[in-house]
Amino acid sequence: MKNWLKRYLQLDKDIESADYLKKITSKFILLLAFILLFFLVFANFIYSNTATFYLTFSLFLVMSGVFFLPSSLRKYASHIVLHLLALGVLMVVYLNRGQEYTPIWSFLYILLVVSLYGHKAGLKISIVYLMTLLVLLFSFTGITLTMMEFVRFTMVSLFMLFFTYLVEMLISRTLEKLITAKNMLEKLTKMDALTGLFNRRHFDEMLSQQMSSANRGQELLALAILDIDHFKKYNDSFGHPAGDIALVALANLLKAQMRRGNDAAFRLGGEEFALIYQVKNEESALKLIEGVREAVEKLDQHCTINQRITVSVGLLLINTTQGVSVKKAYELADQSLYQAKYFGRNRVVTTSIQADNTKLSACI
Repeated sequence: MKNWLKRYLQLDKDIESADYLKKITSKFILLLAFILLFFLVFANFIYSNTATFYLTFSLFLVMSGVFFLPSSLRKYASHIVLHLLALGVLMVVYLNRGQEYTPIWSFLYILLVVSLYGHKAGLKISIVYLMTLLVLLFSFTGITLTMMEFVRFTMVSLFMLFFTYLVEMLISRTLEKLITAKNMLEKLTKMDALTGLFNRRHFDEMLSQQMSSANRGQELLALAILDIDHFKKYNDSFGHPAGDIALVALANLLKAQMRRGNDAAFRLGGEEFALIYQVKNEESALKLIEGVREAVEKLDQHCTINQRITVSVGLLLINTTQGVSVKKAYELADQSLYQAKYFGRNRVVTTSIQADNTKLSACI
């Protein structure tokens, strides 16, 4: 029973948005409404309270209709049920002329409506409901209610409304801060601390996603692996702080080049970087990466790096009509990178995955 309740209320799910509390409240309203009405129908039948029995039984039947709503409207089921409950409370208060503690059920409505709609909208709805209830109760003062009972109920209701509003406001703010902190933490786990580019972990995730996306859209996907030439020698000559400056300068250049929504730049580790971008054809893919290589050659003219750096690039063009695994794609791009180094560095070597074969060609 406990496990079923956790699954039904979605308590076992992570908090992903500020709507988390509203989703739980929606589930709880449906569960509570049917349990509550079932027992009220049963109790009123046992105690022969005819008018209230027919009212609660009618509400039970009407609320059962929410399960037959079209799928597009089913998300409003909890809203419909909640307001039907409010209407039912008002009807019971009217039938019992404000006696037998019937107005107290209104406190439950206030709690649920503020939780479901949020503290701002929930406060407005609760005020309208509470004013309607108080007008109804006031009409019974001097008949079935004393003025002191009316005043006491009014004071408790206002306190209840204020306290519910305050608690919901604090909960919503706490959730917002928690979600913001969670998103920042997730972002940090995907970022390289030095360069601000995505890291190797996110590269593995992103490459898989981009390959699937390109496959659905029948697009050509470009994967480029870049490595700074003779970077160890650069570090030995100018020191690691200077090497870090060069890495950051290259990272900023790659960020500037990867401007489109689906473009992404990564630092895989050390002096190795990667780019993922979708293109229309092989010429446009090669043009972009050649532009990057040429821009790196001129980097020392625009940045405070100690000496000009160059990059060797392995470019893989993935034709989506040919199935290839993420691991194989990375291996082929990495092989092209080593080919670029073998041919003399500061150049691009492309590998194309086509329908029946893998073609390797050097672009110098």
